[in-house]
Amino acid sequence: MSPRSAIAAVLTIAIAGVLVSCTTDVPQVAEPPSATATAAPTPAPAPTPETLVVAPGARPPVFLDGDCERMLPLDVVEATLGRAAELDRAPEPEGYDVVAGAGGLSCLWWADNVDGLRVAVFTADSVSEVDLTTVAGWRADPACDWYCSVIIERDGYVVVTTVNGFDGADVAGSLHEEALRVAEQVAPVALANVAAGDSRWVRDRTGWSDVDCSSLAAKVGTSLGREFGGEDWGLYVDPPLTVGLIADEAARMWVCRFVDPSGHYIEAWGHAGAAWGFDASSTEAMPRPWIGRILEADMRNDGNVGEGWEMSDGINVVRLTGVPAEPGLGAREVAAALATALTD
Repeated sequence: MSPRSAIAAVLTIAIAGVLVSCTTDVPQVAEPPSATATAAPTPAPAPTPETLVVAPGARPPVFLDGDCERMLPLDVVEATLGRAAELDRAPEPEGYDVVAGAGGLSCLWWADNVDGLRVAVFTADSVSEVDLTTVAGWRADPACDWYCSVIIERDGYVVVTTVNGFDGADVAGSLHEEALRVAEQVAPVALANVAAGDSRWVRDRTGWSDVDCSSLAAKVGTSLGREFGGEDWGLYVDPPLTVGLIADEAARMWVCRFVDPSGHYIEAWGHAGAAWGFDASSTEAMPRPWIGRILEADMRNDGNVGEGWEMSDGINVVRLTGVPAEPGLGAREVAAALATALTD
């Protein structure tokens, strides 16, 4: 990445209205007071902003229009890190982005050629299905020495601060203690700025997929006339950063392997509520309500390359990765069976 520095200043100008009274040369005669006092009208209550309900397959609003400098100004970052820093300006990913899908804004700053600070903010509702007490795993452990994270829940928001060590940095204590120090300084600023510009919303999760791999494998096998065992393969080869893990769990991300008696397997991935990032052009009809497309050369986690398939039911997105030739099944055939199984 080649970040470039830029500083956006946000200036709020309060304009005071001035009331000017004019007089003329005509003398004014005071009216006698009325015998009956008239009560002052009761002011109407200020309107309460309505809470936006985000549809199951729609993209949530983006905090501060995605402007990281409004969330956390560069001078705050540099003062906290004690060194010059630059905001990472990598373009937003095309299609579905799991952090945006969870309603989050995640920003990265570089310093001394190190991705030294990440700060992400989510609404508490958007990550309400995530166990934040355990999600960080070893990255929140006092023994952490790489990408250490601190999670702060406050005022309806969740702030995730992640710190990476700098070569030769003079840090008092462990990197975990440094992460705590940094979080104490930047999290309140990020939280205040996001809250000031946020319109409240909640997620409608109607129709979100909630997958059991064993049950799904049995249904797919029955549809194809094959015997498959289902394995919840787990999500990762390497542990992700805490913000990514939170976002994946918020989207109910799943990975299932359908394993035949000879050990050959088909791998499927899914994200709930991800339809907003699915390109519905050039798709084929499938068992309703699904539509999908072939992926000519797709790769599984083990490096096996084969046909893949991507599909959506208007709410969820599912992907078959690198369907191997050994089971004698094409990706289109497996996808149709999987779509039927997910709809039942």
